[in-house]
Amino acid sequence: MKQLIVIASSLLLCSCADMVVTRTYVTGSTSQVGAEVDAKDVGSVRYQINCGVGEANPSAIYIRPFCIDEATITGDVSDSEGEVPIRKALLPLQFAGDLKEELSKMAPARILESDEVPKTGWLVEGQFLLVDGGDPVGRFFFGTFGAGRSHLALHVKVTDVEERRVIYEFDMAGGSRQQGKHGTLRASGLGDAASFDLHNAAERILLVLSPDPFRYGHRSSVVLR
Repeated sequence: MKQLIVIASSLLLCSCADMVVTRTYVTGSTSQVGAEVDAKDVGSVRYQINCGVGEANPSAIYIRPFCIDEATITGDVSDSEGEVPIRKALLPLQFAGDLKEELSKMAPARILESDEVPKTGWLVEGQFLLVDGGDPVGRFFFGTFGAGRSHLALHVKVTDVEERRVIYEFDMAGGSRQQGKHGTLRASGLGDAASFDLHNAAERILLVLSPDPFRYGHRSSVVLR
């Protein structure tokens, strides 16, 4: 059911090419106070509360290639039908590379091998739900009206490795949307739309996890009057 909702959301998205978060799974705030002790015994006091404050600034980021075995793969994703299974198997590696490129702007990032388990920092993993490369012919003739557009839907989970706790979990969806044959900086036009969508998704994940990605309000100098 969750997959159907995310796929439906991706099909309804419009305007320029981009990826957006369609749903966030919130674990809620936590608070814990230890048993009452003598005030001088500071070391035995346990007090933890986050009041809904999020996690940020990880020491390291580890990326596990996203699961794709149950994803729907359709549209223009390869040069022939016989090549689709190979392309499907390589998409997680391509996206992991895009994620590493983007998340390295936040903290040192590394792609995990299948038998590796991180011991610190954040672990970013998830699964593909839909990869639709769209139709280049449709984009050529009626792309500005949404014909031939691509779609990508995926589920993302971010875990604090040391605390063994999921800190962020969300669904994303988007695609080329209304763009013509010439494309844009964020859309392929007649090219490989799926690759653009993957990189747009990786960039969106960086923006979602960054406290102040665009540094709005920052000044080079401050003048008080």
